[in-house]
Amino acid sequence: MLQLLLLLAAGGAEGVWPPSGPRPSGDSGEHRDSVPPVTTRAGPLRPVMPALWSNDYGGVTLGVRARPMRTPDTERGLFVASAATRGDATSSVSLYGRWHNPFVLGPGVATSVAMWSVEGRSGAAVTVDRAARRPGHVGADRHEGITALWMATTNLGYLDRRLWDDAGSLEIGPWISTAVRHGETVLRARGAVSLGLVYQHATPLGAYTYKGLGRVTGEVSVRTPLSRATTFGVRVFTGASLGSSHPVRQLRVAVAGADPYETFTNPFLRSRGALLVRPDFHYHAPGGANLRGFRNDLGGRWAVGVNLELTRAVMRRNAGFLRGAAFEVFADLGVVDTVAVPSSPPGRWYTTLYDGGLGIVTQHRFRDLAWTMRFELPLAVNHWNLAADYPANSTRFALRWQVSFSPSF
Repeated sequence: MLQLLLLLAAGGAEGVWPPSGPRPSGDSGEHRDSVPPVTTRAGPLRPVMPALWSNDYGGVTLGVRARPMRTPDTERGLFVASAATRGDATSSVSLYGRWHNPFVLGPGVATSVAMWSVEGRSGAAVTVDRAARRPGHVGADRHEGITALWMATTNLGYLDRRLWDDAGSLEIGPWISTAVRHGETVLRARGAVSLGLVYQHATPLGAYTYKGLGRVTGEVSVRTPLSRATTFGVRVFTGASLGSSHPVRQLRVAVAGADPYETFTNPFLRSRGALLVRPDFHYHAPGGANLRGFRNDLGGRWAVGVNLELTRAVMRRNAGFLRGAAFEVFADLGVVDTVAVPSSPPGRWYTTLYDGGLGIVTQHRFRDLAWTMRFELPLAVNHWNLAADYPANSTRFALRWQVSFSPSF
């Protein structure tokens, strides 16, 4: 049980599997924070494991997670079945299934199909991922592909209405990613475009309205050593939602971290009152413009973010639960539209945001699980009334805290 709970928590923004398709290896490969990643496996994966989580609407939820295996180290798919125990909860049974390579398109091409009916949301996703790496794994690890995604809301009781509107979406589009390593320096880049439609109930009788949907995102990040123990990292993100002047909440460009579609497959983040999103607990799921000091419900039509980090390793080792630790200094800068944050002073078409602070980054290993943990203090937040941690009578500078089970980028 502990092993599965750690796995789900360590999934961070991506959870068990992102509904928009598995991130290509250029994005999902190991991140270099301040400690070398663990690359060995302690033993074979367990095909069936129990699961336990909770949320406000469904109460305690019991589940089973099954991973049919192709070999002792690779999965054929993932299946999760769960049931909420709260007596008055409807849609109490949830099902999620994902299949690796259900059909073959050629050498170097991976496919994935997923379907779900989980805690008030139903949908499906199909992803094609073509690896364009040179023979012998020389040069950039480049991937390109296309993803089709349908997501619909079916039970509002589970939803955090700050993050979700009662609406569905259907979209399809290409993406490309690359990762380049030169010694200890790692450069990553990713871009995606999607087009589709959004549908909402227009009347109580059930009629729908339809609107066009377009989303464009791009990001570039690099981490490079400055000395034997010091690492510098920078990430630049830009994203825009094209079409409606007020996009539905779940499709807005997120300011502080991952958007609702990205956190959907993590049961500790997915629904209202889940373990890591309870009031007065401040968890950061990285993504979007990644201005980590701000509330996770901020989102708008567009955003630009720059994330800066400097880490200093104080401990590294190759055995035990704690594999490394480092001190961290960070700053996040952003420009967002006025749907996300009203301009100050009024009248501008944009709003500038920034935060900064200190933190501790640790890396851990438990059996076949390895993850990064961050404990951070966003001491400076310029719009302090929008901070994720908003102490009473606080100002621009205040003692705030947050945690995460994922690298910041």
